[in-house]
Amino acid sequence: MNKLVSLLFVFLTIASSVFFTFLENQKVQAEEVNYIAKYSRNQFNILDILSENLLLSNDKIYKGNSVKVGILDTGIDYKNKGIHVENGISTVDYTDNYIDDNGHGTHVAGIVASFAKYKGKVIGIAPDVQLFSIKSMDSKGNSKKENIVAGVQWAIDHDIDILNMSIGSKVNSKSIKEVINKAHKSGILIVTPVGNSGYSKASNVTYPAKYSTTLSVGSVSDKLIRSYFSSTGSELDIVAPGEEIYGPGLNGTYTYDSGTSMASPYITGVAAMLLSANRDLTNDDLKKIILLSADYLGDKNEYGYGVVDIPKALNLALLKNKNIKLYNQRIKMYEVSHLSLYGR
Repeated sequence: MNKLVSLLFVFLTIASSVFFTFLENQKVQAEEVNYIAKYSRNQFNILDILSENLLLSNDKIYKGNSVKVGILDTGIDYKNKGIHVENGISTVDYTDNYIDDNGHGTHVAGIVASFAKYKGKVIGIAPDVQLFSIKSMDSKGNSKKENIVAGVQWAIDHDIDILNMSIGSKVNSKSIKEVINKAHKSGILIVTPVGNSGYSKASNVTYPAKYSTTLSVGSVSDKLIRSYFSSTGSELDIVAPGEEIYGPGLNGTYTYDSGTSMASPYITGVAAMLLSANRDLTNDDLKKIILLSADYLGDKNEYGYGVVDIPKALNLALLKNKNIKLYNQRIKMYEVSHLSLYGR
């Protein structure tokens, strides 16, 4: 009986929100711009749903212009003709050069910001961002905690807007947690993968994705099914494509790669798109919009809030400036909807 009453309350709350949203829509119809996604859920592929395929009624497209994105990784191959790197730093011991000597960082950066084309489509989700290489991992993809701390601190000092950290560890480092908290307080959105340990009844999400001050990302296939390697747990926020993702490697090469490290920059690119659409969004705004606009897929420990929904997220980002009252109503409606799905 209590469950029935609870469900009835949720239904009435959603119905009420929808009704008042409808009334408010009549007042701001001229202000709101609606995105149309030129893809079906059965054709979900990173190269099919990039920003160039999202059309506005006013034909305006957002590609991350003026947004500062840091890639804390093995460096970026800035000699690659499809990637423009503004600046960077190396915090590893053996070199002052922030060029990539592994390939991982370049592939990650390419998913965010490569302006090269593959099969007629731009590879990067937000190719107009200002890209910064923070080389805090060595040629084998390893790092010391002091190198990570120095890299995050550099991002803080250089006013980075979004920091992608496609790294993971089973060890909770106090110094890394402190600098990430500091970065969050400074306004940086930190995006990081949950890890590649596969399904587990107990959480096996790695650090720093376990921290609530990050946006933690898991991987799904092109069928919107959790990748077999994607770690699970209550700390998982959202999922994105992470299997056989095409992108740049070292020495001008291009390759396919898989992992939650590939899903994380997808979300970083989406966040950059949103921020270029509305520069007044805070890091907490970006996280809230990305999560609440996501499409439900299943168990929260396996899929988080679901798969990122770019058109819905962009509409919310634009709406926050256009009509704050309607924006708040939409956010409330989505919160109630997610509460009914997840119970939290």
